[in-house]
Amino acid sequence: MKQEPASKNKDGTIIQFPLAEKSKKSTGVILFPVLSGILCAAVFGLILNMLLEKPDQQPLLAEPPEETSLFESPAFTFWVLQAGAFSSVEAAEDFTSGMSADTAHVLVKQDDMILLWIGAAASEDLAKALAAKVSGEVYIKQVSVSSIALEVSEADKKWLTEAISAINQKLASPDQTFAATESKSKSSTLHDFQQAVQHENKETAFLQSLGALIQLEQKHQE
Repeated sequence: MKQEPASKNKDGTIIQFPLAEKSKKSTGVILFPVLSGILCAAVFGLILNMLLEKPDQQPLLAEPPEETSLFESPAFTFWVLQAGAFSSVEAAEDFTSGMSADTAHVLVKQDDMILLWIGAAASEDLAKALAAKVSGEVYIKQVSVSSIALEVSEADKKWLTEAISAINQKLASPDQTFAATESKSKSSTLHDFQQAVQHENKETAFLQSLGALIQLEQKHQE
């Protein structure tokens, strides 16, 4: 049996003192309080986030459609130098492949025929003067384009007005350079007309613009 330490009193009696127990230090990591703290913090954060008022998000506004207005092209008549009429596009292209590369021309579909135009003027006399400068036989014929009503943007309306004015000026003075400007819009209705004006050969651009106007008229009448 383990003896308690003793101490003597003044009278010689022995006083017993209990031994102090050594404190035991815990070496393990207590995980439960730590995990509980993390869980409480997460729950508190979730509740706080739900309680906070979020600013109302404004819906994205769609871009307003471009305003359009009615454009009515003037009806006009002109004379063309027709160098051939073909029953198919293939036959027409086979013929034009033998022409000089710098010869201005356009293929125009009318009824069931593909017509080859190599010049145009505002009057029959001007057309005959043009024909006198061309080698080979040409047929001078009158062509009429009726008025076309289209719903277009203000930018396209301005461009159409200027383009048709340039066509009329070229018809009246065949020797002058076709002065129509390119369009920056991407109108599906005017796509062919806009592409025709952009041709690098100005004489071809002029003739193709006439062809595009006729196609536009045909689509409008359908």
